Amino acid sequence: MNAFLRATFCFLLPVFLLTACAKNEYSDADAFSGVERTILEQDSLIQGYISDHNLTMEHDFSGLYFNIEEPGDSIHPTLNSVVTINYTRANLNDSLLDASFGDTDFDGRALKDHIVGWQIGLQKIGKGGKIFMIIPSRLAFGNMAVGNIIPANTVLVCNVELIDFK
Repeated sequence: MNAFLRATFCFLLPVFLLTACAKNEYSDADAFSGVERTILEQDSLIQGYISDHNLTMEHDFSGLYFNIEEPGDSIHPTLNSVVTINYTRANLNDSLLDASFGDTDFDGRALKDHIVGWQIGLQKIGKGGKIFMIIPSRLAFGNMAVGNIIPANTVLVCNVELIDFK
C-alpha cells in the first residue's frame, strides 16, 4: 500500500506542477482573440442600438436578437424550404443596405443557403409572419464584404416578412 501511494504521488506531482504553471487563458483581460473581441464589441453595439431605439428584443443562444412582430400560421419553414420573403437590410446606423422591393425567393434558393441569422429567425415564424432581427456579423456575412453593398463585419438590422414557403 505504501509503495502504491508513493507511485501515485510521484506520478501526480509532476502533473500538478505542470498544470499549476500553465498560463490561464482567462487570466488577462487582453487574452481575447480577434473573434472573441469582435463578438463582445458587436454585442455591446447591438445592446446600445436596442436601448437607443427603445426596442424589446429576445436573444437567441446563437447571438441573434429578434422580435416576432407577427407570428404567421402555425407551420414553420425548415432549412430545406424555399422561402418567399420581402425584406430590408440596414446597418446599426440605420443606413439601408439593400431590400427586396417586392417578394423574392432568391431564384429558388433553400433557406439553408441563406445567412445563418435568417436560417434561425425565419424558422421562428410561419407563413404571413414578420420578424425584426439584429444579426451579428458572425451570423451574417462575417469578415467578407458583399460587393460594395455590405462591408465586412457588418451587423445587419433586418425586417423580414415570410410571404410563403415550399
